[in-house]
Amino acid sequence: MRLTLLSLFSILTFFSKTLQAQGLCDRGGGGFTIDKTEGCAPFTVRVTNTVPNPILVNYDPAYDGKSLNIQPGPVFTYSLPGIYTILQQGALSSGQFYACKTVQVFETRVITPQYSSCGGGKIFLSLTDNAILKAYDEAKIEWGDGQTQIWKKGSPLVIEHSYADVTSSPTVLVTGLYVGKGCAEGRATSLPITFQQAQLNDIAIKSIEMRGDGTLRINYQGLSGVYTDINYSTNNGTYATAGRRSSGGLQPFDIKSLATNQVYQVKLASEDLCSGKNDSRVYSSMTLSGRSEDGQNILTWSKYPDATDFTSYDLLRDGTIIKTFASINDITYTDEDVQCGSFSEYQVVAKIKDVTSTSAPVGVKAEIASPKPIKDAAVSVDGDRAVIIKASVPGAGPNSTYDLTIEKAEAGATLFKKIITLFNESEYSDPDVKTNELSYCYRISYTNSCGQKVPASQPICTILLKKNLTTLNWTTELPILGGVSSYDVIQAGSSTAEVEIPVQMNSNYTIKVNAQSDLEYNFQVRANSAPGGFVSLSNIINYKRSAGVFVPHAFSPNGDGYNDILEAKSTQLQSFNFSVMNRWGEVVFHSKDIATGWDGTINGENAPVGSYVYKMTFVDDINQTVEKSGTFMLLR
Repeated sequence: MRLTLLSLFSILTFFSKTLQAQGLCDRGGGGFTIDKTEGCAPFTVRVTNTVPNPILVNYDPAYDGKSLNIQPGPVFTYSLPGIYTILQQGALSSGQFYACKTVQVFETRVITPQYSSCGGGKIFLSLTDNAILKAYDEAKIEWGDGQTQIWKKGSPLVIEHSYADVTSSPTVLVTGLYVGKGCAEGRATSLPITFQQAQLNDIAIKSIEMRGDGTLRINYQGLSGVYTDINYSTNNGTYATAGRRSSGGLQPFDIKSLATNQVYQVKLASEDLCSGKNDSRVYSSMTLSGRSEDGQNILTWSKYPDATDFTSYDLLRDGTIIKTFASINDITYTDEDVQCGSFSEYQVVAKIKDVTSTSAPVGVKAEIASPKPIKDAAVSVDGDRAVIIKASVPGAGPNSTYDLTIEKAEAGATLFKKIITLFNESEYSDPDVKTNELSYCYRISYTNSCGQKVPASQPICTILLKKNLTTLNWTTELPILGGVSSYDVIQAGSSTAEVEIPVQMNSNYTIKVNAQSDLEYNFQVRANSAPGGFVSLSNIINYKRSAGVFVPHAFSPNGDGYNDILEAKSTQLQSFNFSVMNRWGEVVFHSKDIATGWDGTINGENAPVGSYVYKMTFVDDINQTVEKSGTFMLLR
């Protein structure tokens, strides 16, 4: 008998780990009681089994209907709020039994209030409308002066209160409450009150910086709970609001898509809960321009418009200050400490007392001649493992020389790495690619015969074509310098001629096939350039009209990591049903998910070696219902 019980225990333990757990609550046969069914987090319950003479009893204290997390019990503690299902799983000599009960755990975390003092004894208390506040039915506000107020769900979040005595420093206690539930209240939070109105003058701009991408970064000092609008203007008269914040401390804020060569005025407009309003001091952004002339770099910047508290301009080259100007009227400088062909990046910083205003960086190359940038170039996919990069180098001819440098980055990345420098060549095939998986971006620059290097071109990126059922989608990052005028979808059937389908500037196309179409097609997208000189081709996508499903003739679930799972393989399916039968026609495995295969077990035990039959039904992407069956071998 002892051996039998041990064997049964081992079988049940193994069964509990491998059994598909869905619907165990409905199997019945078990029974247990809970000392309490609802309460405040953290919440501890004790379960008591009521099934007589069990061989084995275990519990899952948080059963989700899918997977088991068996624990011995009988005491369980819940730290987080929620409704939990306790699953009992046990065994008698006559078989297994199950039972389920639920417990509810209520939120007890603190509500987070803020307040504004309006002078005198009046304050405004503001409750934060988050998930914690929403969990409670009410909130008890103990003002610290002997008065208590109940806030009810749905009431305004800002509550006004007046104190008769302003010589003390009361502490407000805020506690979340429940009505008619197993938890009375959550934990209280305390908020010391000071009868002093928020000093809106403390909200001030600390620095502004125009970045090279047209983003104006504003760093300012904010006050918690005080709404602050970030306003900007181009004429110092009409201001637009870029955003609103209410956080305290040093805050960054970005205004994007601005012109780096435009001067902007920036100010803050603040308003507290007591209707106090204040506008900060206005600060202006800086602009900088540069050019090369006779081997020298000439820099010119905007004059700061307000001389009040003006301290100086700092001119930086490659991040280092090269000269400081004390006069607000000094707005130009000629940098002679450069060599022909050298490239330098400049910025100017205006200092207004303890506030700085920094221009966008400007790159200047010391030149004698003025080489032209590359305006015509394209990238094109040439098979699974090749990308062709072509460029038209300005001024290239039989008597001129140049070095062409190509940089590369995966699409979406900002870091470009040089892959090659060509001498007097303007076309290159990049083999280090996987064009069916990624889009690749390239930048092209060149050095002319006098040693002057033109900055890298705008990135041009290969077209990555993807398929989702009958829909083709492709990336639209610029594949051709100068722009794309239109896209064409090239369709090549297995028995029909190639067809070009104009799609204008769309970035998707729905494949149009039916039961009379070719069985297989290849699709490719072509981008045409606006001037008409360059084209760019995408990778090729293969499409089969009627989806096929592959099932192997044998598999060996022996745990060696190779061919351990019987899996069906296919794409383009809308639905899928798959069953495995033994030689007596009994279903031993069923799946509606093509990604879920059979591991060669039946009820947790290894299935016998031999031949099995599979049957499947699936609906392909053109709504054809297909039934298929076959046999395979299970080997060990």
